[in-house]
Amino acid sequence: MALSLVNVRSLLCRSANTGTKGFMSSPIRLRRSIQLSNCLSTSPYYCNHSRLSSRERTEAFAWLGDLVPVFGTTGNKVSVLHDPTVFFNVLKGRIWTAEKRIVLSSLYLGNGPLEQELVAALHTQLERVRDLQVTVLLDYTRGSRGTNNSRTLLLPLLQNFPDRVQVSLYHTPDLRGLLKAVVPERFNETIGLQHMKIYLTDNSVIMSGANLSEIYFTNRQDRYIVLHNIPLLADMLANLVSCVASFSFQLCRDNSVILHPSFNIHPYKDDINKFKSEARRRVMDLLKPGYFTKLSDPFFTDAPFRHRKKVIGWKRELRERSIQIYDGDDYTSHYEVEGRDEESDEETQLLIQQGAWVMVDTRTKEKTVVHPDSSNVTQLKRTIFVDTWICPLVQMGPLGVWHDEMVTRRLLRTAPKESELLLASGYFNLTEDYMNVMLQADADFNILMASPQVNGFYGAKGIAGSIPTGYTYIAREFHRRVWQQAQQDRIRLQEYIRKNWTFHGKGLWFYHPGEDLPSLTLVGSPNFGYRSVHRDLEAQLAIVTDNWALRQQLHQEQRHLYRGTEEVTKETFQRPDRQVPSWAKALTRVIKNFF
Repeated sequence: MALSLVNVRSLLCRSANTGTKGFMSSPIRLRRSIQLSNCLSTSPYYCNHSRLSSRERTEAFAWLGDLVPVFGTTGNKVSVLHDPTVFFNVLKGRIWTAEKRIVLSSLYLGNGPLEQELVAALHTQLERVRDLQVTVLLDYTRGSRGTNNSRTLLLPLLQNFPDRVQVSLYHTPDLRGLLKAVVPERFNETIGLQHMKIYLTDNSVIMSGANLSEIYFTNRQDRYIVLHNIPLLADMLANLVSCVASFSFQLCRDNSVILHPSFNIHPYKDDINKFKSEARRRVMDLLKPGYFTKLSDPFFTDAPFRHRKKVIGWKRELRERSIQIYDGDDYTSHYEVEGRDEESDEETQLLIQQGAWVMVDTRTKEKTVVHPDSSNVTQLKRTIFVDTWICPLVQMGPLGVWHDEMVTRRLLRTAPKESELLLASGYFNLTEDYMNVMLQADADFNILMASPQVNGFYGAKGIAGSIPTGYTYIAREFHRRVWQQAQQDRIRLQEYIRKNWTFHGKGLWFYHPGEDLPSLTLVGSPNFGYRSVHRDLEAQLAIVTDNWALRQQLHQEQRHLYRGTEEVTKETFQRPDRQVPSWAKALTRVIKNFF
């Protein structure tokens, strides 16, 4: 009889952790951001000292399914990139191989050599594939900045492929009237932006916080998670971009802009409440928790956390029958030439012998039968079990869409004692609410931020050059509050330091108590600041996983970002280069909600 993989793992782990006299060594819990642990092992038999079962690990996040759409998949369809150059090459390679659609949503598209390479790749692929459709969504103010800008770089695509290329430019409804007339270029971007970073080709997606600009392809560190061939998720994200595009300006071949044919409310000339109300209605229609239930097949349940699936699949090969069953932590394989398999009842066996595929819900015991001539057979063969769940989170404060803030706040607030949440943000400007929640929570927090020298605004001209000083002041005040409330053992700050690089990474990694690998990550465009919550259009993914290989990838990702960082202490703010002049303090209090 075959030995369960979980039992093999247990035996190997026991052997690896016993001393010379056979006693189990005591595990030492180190801070995950800097530890050198066995989590870097590539062995499939790696075992951590987990307190949770497979079911408990993921069902702790079951409440997500009550708030947002959830898509089930397998962890081997998700991969993590670490380097901006790799991000650029993967993106360009996916453009070269796209057959149906390319959807690019970003703050802006730069006009340097690498950005021109991307546009050239789009042009080549449009020429090669006659049915290819390209959709680009950018911010109006950032994409229009200067003479040579995002718009001028994309115009040749519109002129050569007018029926297959759509370029949309979102304009915040809050920039209007006297404000629009008097606030100069670049400063008008502080009012509100389209900030979603979604890079989609066919049925695959790269979710990131990086923009489409040369610095983000070379030496500005961000995060990049690739989701391979997940059609329903790709459809949902493409629909989200199309939805925002519908209430954005449409770029024309002569570089003018017009309203979308389906939306006749002008963003800054017509009634602001009317614009926001209709835009919000369109977005909310996409985000209902049950919206995709009618689109999903039997192998992607709309409530995946609560209804684990056991898949029983048979095939005949050289008179052998094979059955693979996955349920929780147990994964077993049995091979028989003849006889009855004890894992399935008589009715199930009969259906299988007739050539059908059968899925059994382990909670309700309800069977889903898929006959051989069904198109879903291919899907079932491809997806044997679901161990990873992806939840799109959208935040559009100007339109009254608050899903991302609700989820983020609940994660921070309800994380149990001894769990650890690692947060990263290129710009340390947490909302007052997020700071208060962390100060009152039970979990441990380790927050990674950019040091002033790797801040994207460092060395900028004019008032923008003082922004890193403002971030220093905000961080110092939060650090002071942590010590005043005696939370310094639970809440720590780290600074990213890397010569000739800037830091733009953002997101969250959630570690359950006693576990060395994360079970959840947030990845996308939000920075946890006031702008992300109230001013800009943001989107990210919550990825919940019980897949060991993916959890290890995510752990290595956060270690890569935390490598070489320095912990922030009281002495950090006493250094000469961290002194904040009085004028900078006053200015920061006034403008902190704009950057």
